[in-house]
Amino acid sequence: MNPRWRTAAIAGLLLLVCAVYARGLRGEFEFDDVSTVEFNRGIRHPAKYLALSSLVDTLRGKRVLTDFTFALNHAMGGKDPLPYHTTNLAIHLVAVWLVFSFTRQMLTLGGFPSRDGLTLAVTAMFALHPLQTQAVTYVSQRAESLASVLYLGSLLLLLGSEKRRFSFVSAGGYVLSFLLFVLGLSAKVIVVTLPLAYLIVAWIPGPKERGELARPTRRMALAAPFFLYALLTGILTVTSLQGEDAGLNIPSLPPWRYFITQWRVVVTYLRLLVWPAGQNLDWDFPLAGATGDPAVLACGLFLVAILLGATLLLLRCRARTDALGSAGRLGAFGVFWFFLLLTPTSSLMPLADVVMEHRLYLASLGVFVAAGVLTATAMERLRRVWPRGQYLGMAVLGGVCLALAGVTYARVGTWKTKLALWGDAVTKSPHKARVHLGLAGAYLLAGQAQQAIGEYQTALGLAGADPLWIRTDIRGKLAAALLAQGRSDEAIAVLQEGLREKPGESALLGVLAMAYLRRQEWPLATTAAEQSVESARFPAISLRILGIVLGAVGKNEDAVIALEESVFLDPDDEQGRVLLASAYRWQGRDSEACTIIRRVRQPSTSLEPQVRAAIAACETN
Repeated sequence: MNPRWRTAAIAGLLLLVCAVYARGLRGEFEFDDVSTVEFNRGIRHPAKYLALSSLVDTLRGKRVLTDFTFALNHAMGGKDPLPYHTTNLAIHLVAVWLVFSFTRQMLTLGGFPSRDGLTLAVTAMFALHPLQTQAVTYVSQRAESLASVLYLGSLLLLLGSEKRRFSFVSAGGYVLSFLLFVLGLSAKVIVVTLPLAYLIVAWIPGPKERGELARPTRRMALAAPFFLYALLTGILTVTSLQGEDAGLNIPSLPPWRYFITQWRVVVTYLRLLVWPAGQNLDWDFPLAGATGDPAVLACGLFLVAILLGATLLLLRCRARTDALGSAGRLGAFGVFWFFLLLTPTSSLMPLADVVMEHRLYLASLGVFVAAGVLTATAMERLRRVWPRGQYLGMAVLGGVCLALAGVTYARVGTWKTKLALWGDAVTKSPHKARVHLGLAGAYLLAGQAQQAIGEYQTALGLAGADPLWIRTDIRGKLAAALLAQGRSDEAIAVLQEGLREKPGESALLGVLAMAYLRRQEWPLATTAAEQSVESARFPAISLRILGIVLGAVGKNEDAVIALEESVFLDPDDEQGRVLLASAYRWQGRDSEACTIIRRVRQPSTSLEPQVRAAIAACETN
């Protein structure tokens, strides 16, 4: 392909990607975005990510670089989703360009004929496949796409430095490759597989192309620092995982059970790559009971057959110099790449969410390469029999890409609002408590309180076998919603049930204090608020509630002390500042109140009228 046509083709693809994802640029924050972005106090201070402690956090698997990019977005636009979504799309565009470069280099290394057309086809599949929407449109999963960009960049530089032999240029490329590798691990630990990916690239060349790569001893020497750093990061990451979302101690999900569950999960991933129907934010996927389960066993045998087939194909094609040998080696590489990239999330390290579509982001490239070389080889044979068959193949490819673009465009629309996304999830996972919890929150934000209460109640009814923290969370939010509707008695009953199951839970006690306050039961409200502070791990919110209660019962001095401590512990909390300013006004300390209120930089929608009124009062005085 003429270089100008090649440039025009990749530019056109990038423009199509922008057109497909543009409708999601104003989309709302979803799911984990609430904790990682919207209410993440840490990202309000970008400088903290440049401290030495961040390097230690990186070694422990923390997503320091990803959080730093969130901090930069926050500095640009606060809680406006546009900068976050725009950055996600820009990262995806860079990933598409790197996929084009990497795929072309792999096809060249493998001696595959007619490389440009196949490279563009593989890149288009990667860029437009609807399974990529979760990594692109879901702000929190920037970690996946950002790590993938650094993964490909590091791998390309490492291969380039190897080809240049010994020189200052190759040394600089090698150092930069290692730096991108370290940065990639600070985006997401999936980059830990890069050293192995670098080594299996050596399986691609045929007898004619093997001279382009270094000898095995030099390749191992080049990969050694990457392996050592990956090993250190992996050990520290595994030992630091002590929560209920990931790690070796998740209740009811030991490594062996997670591993055999992943047999069915990986087969599901393959099905979604071939036929992307039924995409879901929150899959209700059954855990495998034992290897004797016929479905689990069948999936395991299917995956073993794929890996054995790829191995045999590679062995048979290693010495061949023709197009079939090249296609066989590249196809086997694609299979190994797919399984290797899924190893961090689909092997022995348990993750509470056994299925997540964003995990396929870079792993899918292997399937696209394998499918691409298989299809291209078949089309070449067809062309020999029917010369015009190549035009049919081009038309089919164009139709597939347009169909993928259309499905992706529709899926991006689902991600635009919480109501649409959680409504879709409830349709597909109707028996999972968490999706009803998500839909309830969406209804509440949309001002549909009664529908929210109904979804909270449904979620609570489905959460019997879920971890205790989920039921506690549901009860706290249900009680708050009931309280907002003036249904104090019902809220108190829900909270007392939750406290029987989890005595001393700070969040439930805080809401209980507000419920008693609504009923003007001052002693009970005060006692609940004080107990909430005593049992809280992070008592800023509990202190704020205590300040409200103490102010309501006329203990203004004590209320101010509680609110001052709340603001001291969480100086970025706008609501705490507004309450403290109000308390200062009760005491006639107008100057201090105005100083406090002016520091509220970006109040939430619910607080904005109060803040504006307070600022107006300060200006009047």
